[in-house]
Amino acid sequence: MNDNRTIQSPPAPSGPEYPPSAPGSSSTREAILDTAERLFAEKGVEGTSIRDITGTAGVNLGSINYHFGSKLDLVVAVFMRRLGPITQRQMAFLDDVEREAGDKPPRLEALIEAMVRPSVEKSFASGKRNMAFMRLVGRFYGDPDPEVERQIRTQVEKVWRRFADLLSRAVPSQTGEGIFWRIMFMSGTFHHTMLTMGRREGTIPPEVRKGLDAESLIRRLVAFTAAGMRAEL
Repeated sequence: MNDNRTIQSPPAPSGPEYPPSAPGSSSTREAILDTAERLFAEKGVEGTSIRDITGTAGVNLGSINYHFGSKLDLVVAVFMRRLGPITQRQMAFLDDVEREAGDKPPRLEALIEAMVRPSVEKSFASGKRNMAFMRLVGRFYGDPDPEVERQIRTQVEKVWRRFADLLSRAVPSQTGEGIFWRIMFMSGTFHHTMLTMGRREGTIPPEVRKGLDAESLIRRLVAFTAAGMRAEL
């Protein structure tokens, strides 16, 4: 990933429409996922019943069983529908960084960009459609479900292990403990920023939000995080 590389974000998709469909159709599955995501964000996973989801989505219980099998599988599917494409792009970017580095240490800023760009671009491309998921993530951080957390971690930890390995090459002076804390602080900074961006209003001053786009946010996140990575902790 070179300094001038810019990935153009796709236009934000329009809101989905759900025509009457059979339980096995893809539109039914997306209707269930959209409805579950919104209700989980509003009421929490424990506070949302399968009956709530089927009633709001206008589907029957058989549709839930057909597509997901259980409530736990549905919750994981809600998360991975958003996180899966992001982790795939992160892995692809990390491949680029490692390939460009060759036998030399990978460039720190490029590593950080590889991790933050996919999420930031996805968030800006989705616009308001992403708010429900960001609220869900915020709620989940405050009240995590251990089994859901375990399953999601299984899905995403591969990319973070890859990042940690490359980071140890980028900052070879750091021990395993130093790498751990740097990733911890990077993750905290990034997740707080994305959760704040996902809130409707009142958190970011209007004049700041008005001038904010994906590229400027990526630039700020990369610069701030790289400085922290190089700091003596």
